[in-house]
Amino acid sequence: MAASAAFKITMVEGIEVVFIAMASGGPGLLAPAIIGALAGLALVVVLGLALHRPVAMIPENTLKFIVGLLLCSFGTFWVGEGMGFDWPGQDWSLAALNGGYLAAALALVPPCRARAMRNVAPTIEGGRA
Repeated sequence: MAASAAFKITMVEGIEVVFIAMASGGPGLLAPAIIGALAGLALVVVLGLALHRPVAMIPENTLKFIVGLLLCSFGTFWVGEGMGFDWPGQDWSLAALNGGYLAAALALVPPCRARAMRNVAPTIEGGRA
């Protein structure tokens, strides 16, 4: 089931790459876009097979936390790029964005966890669990 979902996600992303290359580059880029998408698919499959066991040992919530940080950082960077913002340090600013989001998340997780525990405790004590 997970292999099927990963394959579908990879195919959607690969097709997205083809469309982006065609839209931004004009005619004559279909073949290079398809080749690039297939190369990306092959790379993801090889990395998935090689890293399956080590990644499976990472707790699910930790993995979600890391992926969320990366999505926020890349999303912020790309929105800025789309708006014409010149990032200081160019692509290296992604490291600063990652660090900033990580610091904010680590600062906010304990209060959020404490609040969630306060909301759960009365339910368990009241017998309505």
